Amino acid sequence: MHVYLILPPIIAFVISFALAVFVLLRDYRKITYRLFAISLLGNGLWGLIVFAFRISPDAAHAKLWIQALPPMSLLACTTFLHFSIRHTHAKVPAWYPFVIYVPFLVTLGFAFADMLVKGVTTDFYGFRPIYTNFQLASLVISYVFLVMGMVYFIRAYRRSDSFDERNSYLYIITGVLLSMIGALWDYISTTHLKVPPLGLIGNILFGILATISILKYHLLDINIVIRKSVAYLLTSTVVAIPIVGILLIFSAVFGQGHFTIWMYLVLLFLIAVGLQAVWLRMQNLVDRMFFRERYDFLRELERFSQEIHDISDLQKLGSSLVGLIGRALQTPSVQLFVSDESGHFNIIASTEEYIPVVSFLNNSPLIRWLSRNKEILYRHQIDIIPQLQSLTTRERTVLNNLGVELFIPLRNNKDELIGLLTLGKKRSEQVYSGDDVRRISTVSNRVAIELENARLYARETSMRMEMQRQNEQKTEFLHHVAHELKTPLTAIISSSELITSEELMVSPEQKERLLTNINHSAWLMDKRVGELLDLARIQIGTLELKLEPVNINEMARDLTSQLSALFKNKEQTLAVDIQESLPQVRADKERVEEILINLLSNANKYSHAQSNILVRASILRNRIMVEVKDSAPLINDEDKMKIFNAYYRGGTDEDRQRISGLGLGLAISKSLIELHHGEIGVKNEDNSGNIFYFTLPVWGVGDEKTN
Repeated sequence: MHVYLILPPIIAFVISFALAVFVLLRDYRKITYRLFAISLLGNGLWGLIVFAFRISPDAAHAKLWIQALPPMSLLACTTFLHFSIRHTHAKVPAWYPFVIYVPFLVTLGFAFADMLVKGVTTDFYGFRPIYTNFQLASLVISYVFLVMGMVYFIRAYRRSDSFDERNSYLYIITGVLLSMIGALWDYISTTHLKVPPLGLIGNILFGILATISILKYHLLDINIVIRKSVAYLLTSTVVAIPIVGILLIFSAVFGQGHFTIWMYLVLLFLIAVGLQAVWLRMQNLVDRMFFRERYDFLRELERFSQEIHDISDLQKLGSSLVGLIGRALQTPSVQLFVSDESGHFNIIASTEEYIPVVSFLNNSPLIRWLSRNKEILYRHQIDIIPQLQSLTTRERTVLNNLGVELFIPLRNNKDELIGLLTLGKKRSEQVYSGDDVRRISTVSNRVAIELENARLYARETSMRMEMQRQNEQKTEFLHHVAHELKTPLTAIISSSELITSEELMVSPEQKERLLTNINHSAWLMDKRVGELLDLARIQIGTLELKLEPVNINEMARDLTSQLSALFKNKEQTLAVDIQESLPQVRADKERVEEILINLLSNANKYSHAQSNILVRASILRNRIMVEVKDSAPLINDEDKMKIFNAYYRGGTDEDRQRISGLGLGLAISKSLIELHHGEIGVKNEDNSGNIFYFTLPVWGVGDEKTN
């Protein structure tokens, strides 16, 4: 009797029995563990029966042992099917697990009735059973039960989102396939084909793989194991063919007897050197065939590294990044969020055709959780993690619209969250595997570094441009200050020289006109200097308000009366539409007059001659809104955002040359209104001019005191 026929059944019995003990020791109270232990014991007893059959002294004893093999085999397959139903939580009728044991009981009855084996014959490896049709039916049922159990695990594999759980199911599925191949091999050995019965090896591998699967959670990725094994076997085989061919050619040419050991060593060395390039080429080809996803990912990562080497633009970097992730993971939907100065996360790049306007606030539960936790977040975890239950309806809608499946946090070297990658479903509709997650984690560290560098560069560029802009504004501002002060000063000097000149005879009317010119120029200089002082006090925070009850109606009518001459010079109509019953406001009267004068002065300067200008006021809850409507050209949206900035002067270049001013009036007015806890702005109405408005709190309605 050959050793290779005796050892496998003994090894199968010992290993199956030991594995059953391990499973029961882990938790014998679990029904799934008990079922699987019974299946293992069935495999073990199967091996013991095969051992007894093969060492039987004669055909009669061999037939007695082999009669017990079919029911034992069916018991192992039936308990495995029952275990599969319970372990995968398959939805089956309550009576179903009991019915599947009927074939085992029937087969057991046939075994006692001596109806499974016709007889025993001998072959080149020893005794060989001759089965009846009942045994063949039992074998088919065993195969059906194994396939059904495997189907339950395949369904559970497709339902699961957990890599560890899916990998565990793959271990069992692989073990079942090996067991089925072994059973088929044993059946072939009972035919006239001269192959030894080695099917128990498949049972041994099944028991080991399945036991490891249910006892250990974090398993080596079986896909990698299978791929590497096949890949390296194929590589070695392909490379070995020319080596063996060369050796055979040399043996045929020189003769076997003329070949010494040293000649073999020299020939092998030359072959190794010559075939090194072939080996590398074959290895590269096999990697592309069996590890295409990883191979493509590494190629994409290399391309990404080359692309971003000289990229300093954040938008271009984001586009390259989402393109890399989309291509490498076959994901059509990838978005990149980057935090701004306020800590809000805004989307800057997307694989979608149009980048959606989406953002997450810095106090979002999602951002807070990702800031504290360093792991990748799955979409289904949002419904499980308590801290994420407070996501707003808007945020959940955003996630649903984007179809996000994975959230990958990006951190800088200070471990601060600076960005966020979101991935949608894969094109294959498969869930992200552990290998996918590991690849994303690998690239995310590199991405975070490049992203932080791009952000710092963008911030530095922005600061440099802002400083340059401020310097240009200051230069332009100084030019305007010099111009604005020099013009009235020139008028004062020239007028005073004319008055005091002894050579010129100045009439009383001319003298009065020159004195008026001096007074107006001095007033204008005082106004410009006052604006500069006000701006300085506002910037250093020393400007204080003297709050008191102010009647807006009286103030507006007094100011329009004082400025009437200004509007008459351009033949403009200035009207006031304010109800006398409006309540008083809580304000600094002098500062509000300054604001209103600025607005009326601008309306006068920018509105064409013979136009209408209106001052009106109305009450809004506990505030009074004052509006100045002019007839000037409409202010565009871009200027509306800048017009209240210091030194900014709107309009065309011709307007800025024609109309005097430092560009401080509206900036000062804005600061003064904000000190009053009010609002100021500009809007358009009926395309007939601009409306500058500001609000002030009503006196005595719980306003905060400022002084």
